[in-house]
Amino acid sequence: MAKSQARSQLNSAAAPDPAAVKAEARRLGLLVPVILGLMALALGLKAWDERQTSEAARLAQIQSEARTLATRLEARASVAVTAIAISEGGGVSRARTASFTQGIDAIVTLRDASQSPEGSRLGDAAATADQMIEHGWTSGLSPQGDLVFLAAPDDRNPVIAITPLVNVLSAPAGRVRTSVLGNGNVVAQGDASLARVSDLAGVGRPGIISMDGVRAASACAPVEGSSVAVCVTAAQPLITAQDILRLAIFALLIAAPTFTLFGLSRRLSSRQREVAIQETRNEESDRILGLVMRGARAGYWEWSQENNSLFLSDGASELIGLAAPGRFALDELLDRVPVESRGYVKEGFTKARSIGWVHLTFVAHTSPLRWIEMRGSVSSDPVSGLTVFGGIMMDATERKQAEDRVKTAERRLRNAIEGFNGPFALWDMRRRLLYWNRAFALDFGLQDTLRPGMSHETVIIARSGAVTMERQSEEDARTTLLTLRSGRSLKMVERGTPDGGLITVGVDVTENVRNEDELKKQKEKLHRAALDLERSEGRSKELSRKLGEEKEKAERAAHAKSAFLANMSHELRTPLNAIIGFSEIMTSELAGPLGDPSYVEYAKDILMSGQHLLDMINDILDMAKIEAGKMTINTQPIDPVDPVDAAIRMIRRKAEEKAIDLVLQAQENLPDIDADHRAIRQMMLNLLSNAIKFTDRAGTITVCVEQRGTDIYFGVTDTGIGIPPEDLPRLAQPFEQVAKTKDRNHEGTGLGLALTKSFAEMHGGRMMLSSIYGEGTTVAFVLPIGGPSAIRFDIQRDVA
Repeated sequence: MAKSQARSQLNSAAAPDPAAVKAEARRLGLLVPVILGLMALALGLKAWDERQTSEAARLAQIQSEARTLATRLEARASVAVTAIAISEGGGVSRARTASFTQGIDAIVTLRDASQSPEGSRLGDAAATADQMIEHGWTSGLSPQGDLVFLAAPDDRNPVIAITPLVNVLSAPAGRVRTSVLGNGNVVAQGDASLARVSDLAGVGRPGIISMDGVRAASACAPVEGSSVAVCVTAAQPLITAQDILRLAIFALLIAAPTFTLFGLSRRLSSRQREVAIQETRNEESDRILGLVMRGARAGYWEWSQENNSLFLSDGASELIGLAAPGRFALDELLDRVPVESRGYVKEGFTKARSIGWVHLTFVAHTSPLRWIEMRGSVSSDPVSGLTVFGGIMMDATERKQAEDRVKTAERRLRNAIEGFNGPFALWDMRRRLLYWNRAFALDFGLQDTLRPGMSHETVIIARSGAVTMERQSEEDARTTLLTLRSGRSLKMVERGTPDGGLITVGVDVTENVRNEDELKKQKEKLHRAALDLERSEGRSKELSRKLGEEKEKAERAAHAKSAFLANMSHELRTPLNAIIGFSEIMTSELAGPLGDPSYVEYAKDILMSGQHLLDMINDILDMAKIEAGKMTINTQPIDPVDPVDAAIRMIRRKAEEKAIDLVLQAQENLPDIDADHRAIRQMMLNLLSNAIKFTDRAGTITVCVEQRGTDIYFGVTDTGIGIPPEDLPRLAQPFEQVAKTKDRNHEGTGLGLALTKSFAEMHGGRMMLSSIYGEGTTVAFVLPIGGPSAIRFDIQRDVA
């Protein structure tokens, strides 16, 4: 509105006709550009011709340099191919060939390079070599700036050599840049950086280009037999010293007529200057007003009641999403408002006719949605005399969002306070009640009493009817312990707020009070028990002495049992060895025929019984050693499959007697394990013997050896009778078997699983047992690859 008023005052003042003044100035000014233009055209054509000749000579020089560098790359490619042929032809290794070949960093097969980590030099070189093979190239450029040379002594596994580009092309001096392009990569020497290009189109022809905003001359030369091209770029400034000299000459030639024509321009009247000054002031005021409005994210508007049209400035039209400023119908503004708000906006303009001002806040259809605030009042146009409304339009999005955030925070705070199960109240600086939650009213029975503005003293008096006991805390004078008629106990805490108000918060401590009472009762009971204990102290000492004696007797009996088992095992071994030895001689009839064939069968029975008894004695002796802590294992690096294979060979004959299929499934390339070979073989013999014993004829036993993480897994799975679930927990204990009756069908001591479990734990491992009754059983043990020392190290590290 201020802008229109200023322009109206300018039009109504006694001022010269701007059109006439401008026409006169235009006629006087036509002579100047015509003369100066003709002179500048003639001299400029001459300067252009000389510049074109100079640039052509410069491009020819750069093209020659690019060809020289391309020839150097071709020579280096020939050297690399020769080095690859030498390394593949005989006794010199690729690494040694690369070391004595100048400029070659590495010679590797394409297969080895492809296994390098992604992003490494060899990994990127391998990817580049794959593109070279696809297009039949012998050299290329990797993304990391390495030249890749390809040779195929063996078509199935080509060999590549790599060398850094900096070893071939040294950084140029001055403002000349050397770039090498290939395989979609470009590497530049000098102050240029590594970049990516999509292809090599347009590389071959020299010309003038713009590089990093600088005018430059560039020429490229391709390297034969590859995807690589060498480009040389040199700065070619738009204005040289010679150009400046020519411009100085042109200026002197044009100066004389210019000064002459300048004298003519002085004839322009003072009226023209007044008009120009006034227009400049108007434009400046519009510019400043526009900058202020844009900085404040606002604009001005005018609304005429007579034609119901709305004028919007640049800032205002931008706020509501219109393409340009100007005068619009009021309906166009309503179209930018959501349907549910159009009635509100239209009613605001209608009321403005009677109240004389407009104040609206609505959402505009913009991306993103924007809140708009319109403010304005009525005024009169001094030129037309019409009554118009004018004002400012502002972006209120941030304010509305802040208000919404405050409302959301208040709502969440209220919900949190209402959800708090203890009483809460807020007082102002004069100790008048501002807010309270539902628990505050219910706990003190003040639902119909509380109202905003009540004093703190009045509320304290009103709540006394619901309180049976009130006691101030000894630790904090602002904390009070209350006991309500309902039996609950509350701890009421009052704290001041930064603005001088007061907060009252209550916490339910009923359970704590009950616990304190219970604690007092327990202390009394403990005191009585202490007195009773003092009286029975003499009796306790006597019982303790007798307990110690019984413990010593039990320990002596345990040692005596272990010693008896060890001694008896040793004593029984000697006659058993004789029985087994003589029965073997009799069975094989080494001293002559026995006569009656039944004697041979008797001798076999004696041999089998003796061997069985010796196995039982050995198991008992091993178990006794383990219980006495005298059993040791000798760990050393071994192949985990070797002791398993040995156990299978030893037990295979028993399996064949029952037509049982014994299968070994061993994982390939297993690491060595630090373990005792004899102990693993013994564990596998125990498990295989049990599996054969409890598997019917024509069954299957599968032995599995595999790596599971940092452990080696040894498992034996049979298709036997299985084990009932209730018997599984006790089978790993000594002398425990499934069958407890004397007429059991399977002989044995029940020490096999116990010994296996003990040996596995001595290695730092564990035994596992699973079975499905009637279908089969799996017994397995896992041992750490590093042996018991590795387990101890892990435990110490975890503790540290």
